[in-house]
Amino acid sequence: MKNTLSAFSREFLGETPRKKDKMTIFGVTFLLLGIIGYKSLPGLTNMPLWKTLLFLLVAFDILAGAIGNFTKSSQTYYKNKPKKRVIFYFEHFVHIGLLVLAVGHGWYSFGLLAYTIAAGLFVNYTGSLKQQEINAASVILIGLVLFYVVFPAPEILIWLPAILLIKLVMGFSVRRER
Repeated sequence: MKNTLSAFSREFLGETPRKKDKMTIFGVTFLLLGIIGYKSLPGLTNMPLWKTLLFLLVAFDILAGAIGNFTKSSQTYYKNKPKKRVIFYFEHFVHIGLLVLAVGHGWYSFGLLAYTIAAGLFVNYTGSLKQQEINAASVILIGLVLFYVVFPAPEILIWLPAILLIKLVMGFSVRRER
C-alpha cells in the first residue's frame, strides 16, 4: 500500500515537493472546491450521495493538479520522460470518465478532453520554451472560446474548461525544466 501511495504521490507532486508547495496546492484546492461545491449545490443535492462525492473527488484532483503541474518537483519528475508524459495526458480519460459517471455531459466532457490533449501534445513537442508559451496561450484562448462560446459549458462543469486547459496545456505541456 505504501509503495502504491508513494508512486501516486510522485505522479502528482514529483519526487521532491516542497512543503510550501504542498500547502499552497491543498489550501487553494480546498478553497476552490468549496466554491465549486457551493455553486453546484442545486445540481448536487438532486444526485445520489456517491455521485456527489465522486464529483467532488475528481474536481479536487483536477484542481490540485492544475497547481501541482507548475511546481519544480513535478516539472523535474517528467523532465526526460517523454513516454510517461504522454501517458499522463491519457490518464485524464479516467478523470473525465468518472466525472461523466457522476454528472453526465459525456460528449462535452470528452470533446473538451480530446481538444486539451491534442493542444497539450502540440505545445509539448514545440521547440523552444518561448514558442511553447506562445502556442500554449494560443490554444488555451481557442479552447476557451470553443468551450464557453461555441459549445457552452454545462452549469455544473462551468469551471472545467479553464482549469483543465491551464492544468494540461500551460502547467504540464510547457516544459520549464530543461
